[in-house]
Amino acid sequence: MNISRRILPVTAALALTMSGLVPAQAQVQLPPQVQELSSQLPAGSSQIELPAQAYDLAKQFNIQLPPFIKQPAPEVAHQLVSATNAHLRKQGHVEDGNARNIAQEWADQGAAGTLTFHGNAGDGRTHLNEGSGNVYRLSIQEAQDRLNWLNRDVPVTPGPSKHFGVATSFDGSNVYVAEYFFN
Repeated sequence: MNISRRILPVTAALALTMSGLVPAQAQVQLPPQVQELSSQLPAGSSQIELPAQAYDLAKQFNIQLPPFIKQPAPEVAHQLVSATNAHLRKQGHVEDGNARNIAQEWADQGAAGTLTFHGNAGDGRTHLNEGSGNVYRLSIQEAQDRLNWLNRDVPVTPGPSKHFGVATSFDGSNVYVAEYFFN
């Protein structure tokens, strides 16, 4: 059974709490298959992400999620991906799903603490022969400042077109924005 199907018990526990079948203050005992889930994550994956509604329910009913559940990213992280994509397209670059997957891998490496940063910029550790880019470590305020900068209405000079991907990850305090460009 894949991991996304095993998330169902966590979501069900949150739904039961919301429906009143389990008192909000009661200790919710997770089923054994959910408790075992952390040892069954795919290799290279340290956390799993729940649907947005599950995070909302957990917050609403003060349910602490287990450590193998990824912290929800702030809204600015999602907005930053959209704004960065728009900015790079305006420069003449082309969005690429494979580059986006590599960017996600890099952003996750940043959030996992496996990258070296010089200031707030670092490089991913994989796919270096196929392309290049950066991972930026930003506080939530710095992410908002970058979003504001990207949303300025200024002319952009198109350059040579490259296929690119942008992704973010969140470690609970910093947003990691990865931009990856194929050679």
